[in-house]
Amino acid sequence: MKRLLASAVAFAFMVVLLCIPALFYDIDFESTDVASEDTTITSYKAEFTVGEDGGLDVVERLRVNFPTAGKHGIFRFFDRVVPSDPDVRALVEDFEVTADGEETDVQHTVEQGRYDNYRIGDADSTLSVGEHVYVLKYHVEGALTPGGDEVSTDTEFYWNLIPAGWQQDILQSVLTVHLPEPAEEVRCYVGVGKVEDGARECNVQGVGTRDLTVRTDGLNSHTPVTLLAGQDLPTPEQATLPWPARYDNVFGTSESTLGALALLALLAGGVGMLLNWLAYERKPRFPLQYAPPEGIGPAQAQFILQERVDRRAYVASLMHAAEHGAVDLQRGQDRSWTIADKAGPQGWAGLDPVTLSVAGILSGPGSHFVARPKDVQGGQVLQSQVSSFTAATKLWATANGLLVRAGIGGLGGLLVLVGFGLVVTAVFWRPFNWPSMAALPIAAFTAGAVVLLQSGSATKRTHAGRELWSRVGGFKRLLSTPSAKDRFDFSGRQELYTAYLPYAVAFDCAQQWAQKYRVETGQEPPAPGYFYASGYGAAHSVDSMVGDFDGALSSAISSYEATQSSSSGGGGGGGGGGGGGGGGGSW
Repeated sequence: MKRLLASAVAFAFMVVLLCIPALFYDIDFESTDVASEDTTITSYKAEFTVGEDGGLDVVERLRVNFPTAGKHGIFRFFDRVVPSDPDVRALVEDFEVTADGEETDVQHTVEQGRYDNYRIGDADSTLSVGEHVYVLKYHVEGALTPGGDEVSTDTEFYWNLIPAGWQQDILQSVLTVHLPEPAEEVRCYVGVGKVEDGARECNVQGVGTRDLTVRTDGLNSHTPVTLLAGQDLPTPEQATLPWPARYDNVFGTSESTLGALALLALLAGGVGMLLNWLAYERKPRFPLQYAPPEGIGPAQAQFILQERVDRRAYVASLMHAAEHGAVDLQRGQDRSWTIADKAGPQGWAGLDPVTLSVAGILSGPGSHFVARPKDVQGGQVLQSQVSSFTAATKLWATANGLLVRAGIGGLGGLLVLVGFGLVVTAVFWRPFNWPSMAALPIAAFTAGAVVLLQSGSATKRTHAGRELWSRVGGFKRLLSTPSAKDRFDFSGRQELYTAYLPYAVAFDCAQQWAQKYRVETGQEPPAPGYFYASGYGAAHSVDSMVGDFDGALSSAISSYEATQSSSSGGGGGGGGGGGGGGGGGSW
């Protein structure tokens, strides 16, 4: 159940992450400085052919004057958002262009999540001074929309024949519109808004027929020409989206594609959950054990219980060695701790192989090692020894047939990390202008397999490993549970408190073990004979001394790691309100 909950939380988190692009909708993170535009459109001729199904075919013939050298061409951008109907997207299809009668390079990008930008021209060459002619052809669906307040017909054609985004002045334009039905209640505006907003009406030829013509002279840059014409025919079915344009960068502009992604996510999530299941181990029963398994030291016990080993296990192993007379542990006035060999090889005899590995910190019989807080050199030695100790513990488990690889092993955790990286990439980079939800299947797999990041998920315990796991778990139960549940009779066996203390440290239950001693005997637990703690009085608990010892080792290792990291580096009806928004310029 915990694994399912972890996957659900991870999936919810990544879905929220994939929605982040909606927060940055219509935000341009590039320079907001408006580039100086020195080119002029001397002639703007456009022909709009509207079909009964609402499809719109457009041909734009632009004659552009380039007064200076160094330009590569022009660009044309289209706004996907239709202000008069926020559920509709005006998506440009089949975009074609010629320059001076010949094909030319076109690069398509999507800017700010709503603008289709076509950069026209060769980046490796520049144009000659003078006039150049561009012919643009494209198709847009959904140009016929339900009639609004300005017309009494069921349907209207409401379009920016010249969008407001053109950066050039336009000396003259001829705009021809072919409609499926005679135009009724025609409105035409030059400028943004209605007459009361500063726009002016323009003359339209052909009112009452299917063919309309609008002519203009002397348009300043960023001046739209907008036509509204009623159409006496049923409104064609429009492709609408159930989400606002703000979420187009998240969900895209196709419901069918989003549905396919959802199905892929379901399959990918199932694969992730399968890998999760292959790595799952059901806990055995933990019958109460009154002693650790024979030949098993604290670090081995911690590893077989948790499939990981940490610095607590190293400290516990030093204490275990000290309990058997191999070393002494002495605290100095400067909060340092000295680990001193006590009896040479004889003191280490009979200890388990993992505990024996901690002897590597000493140079030989009679030697000692001092761990001081913030000691960089000592920290380097300790870090090396802890790494060797960890490797020795894992080697012991595999060499003795207690663990085998589970599922795809360590590759599972790597796939989870790679998957999360791809999700982040989809959010903040959006390759190929894909919506961020294109990464939904990856997010589902990552969430389904997220528990593979846990230590031990790459391995499973064998039958022998599970049997040992059960016994170690039963021993931990003795050390960690209150006396009211599992009693332990210390009568005549008080020495077992200190003998089992290293295991309690490894299991992170030293305080519970000490409390059990207090409850059972009515006395404070004794300090181990191998602890010589200068500056500690009787009032100080054994747990405090253990914490101080662990803190000294941790401080030294952290000081060394710090030196390594520091050296490694760091509204409808008016002008400009219909479909066909966009514009262009030169580059």
